Amino acid sequence: MNDNQRFLPRPWLRASHLQTLLPRLIYRKRKWYGAWEIFALSDGDFIELCWYQQPAPDSRRPLVILFHGLEGSVDSPYIWQTMETLAEQGFDSVVMHFRGCGKTPINRLPRAYHSGDIGDPKAVIDALAKRYPQRSFHAIGFSLGGNMLAQLMSTDAAEAISSAAICCAPLDLMSCSKRIDHGFSKLYRKYLLTPLKYKFSTKQQRGVFHDWPAMADIDVSTMTSFLEFDDKVTAPLHGFKDVHDYYQRASGKQFLKYIKQPTLIVHADDDPFLGSDVVPQAHEMNNFVHYERQPHGGHMGFVDYQRGFYSWLPKRLVKWVSEQEVEQA
Repeated sequence: MNDNQRFLPRPWLRASHLQTLLPRLIYRKRKWYGAWEIFALSDGDFIELCWYQQPAPDSRRPLVILFHGLEGSVDSPYIWQTMETLAEQGFDSVVMHFRGCGKTPINRLPRAYHSGDIGDPKAVIDALAKRYPQRSFHAIGFSLGGNMLAQLMSTDAAEAISSAAICCAPLDLMSCSKRIDHGFSKLYRKYLLTPLKYKFSTKQQRGVFHDWPAMADIDVSTMTSFLEFDDKVTAPLHGFKDVHDYYQRASGKQFLKYIKQPTLIVHADDDPFLGSDVVPQAHEMNNFVHYERQPHGGHMGFVDYQRGFYSWLPKRLVKWVSEQEVEQA
């Protein structure tokens, strides 16, 4: 990793929790509104896409598909800033919201989404590839979306993707679940668990689980850890035996050696969400994977200051995508 790829913020900005919290404090909501699209799924449910700008049907501009983190959306600074940076460099972009993460917070079916949920992204990629046969496609995944993307890039769906970038991904889920149970990271745990529990309780109240008595009777109000929520809710909702089965099968690190297209992975050593086991060893990757381990950045932070605050990560990601587009053109 050369100096141009290294993130070294001002010394007073290097605290991991400051890096993690700062984007939410200093960045206003996106100034553009985008074009929303309801995407129908084969099981009768739906997800929502948000385009930076609705492209023309015959457009040949490269298209980047973004996958947000747990309970994220197009309003997450790391998403809209990356989309703005992509537009500046001549790329179209669209963010795929996982079920219940778009403008409609409650999806129709009992199931929601999880860290290894590649079915919906594959459906979107297939549909967009048919809709825009003259385009090249790239993918960027953040946190949970990055872990999902690691698995997706090891499948046949990657044939439509020219390159990928994976950012701050919990590539070992058990390690990350334990990490967020300690110290100040418990604040993030509460922040992320609260909307998950709310959505589940709302579905219970609406009778979504009327044919699933075991789920209808679960009390999530007392749950304080991801380990418990994922064991009692996430795992059974999505066909896993228990939380250990879910974490083992959905952790993205095991798929890195099967990736089939150029893929950038960016982690920060001081990420308060991620346990040390997320870091892949050389034998767990192949030549398609370019791994960058930054000393600072927190979780999806990477904020520096020079005549004002600015985000380093979107520029790094777009530079990677641009380089891959040129090489494969």
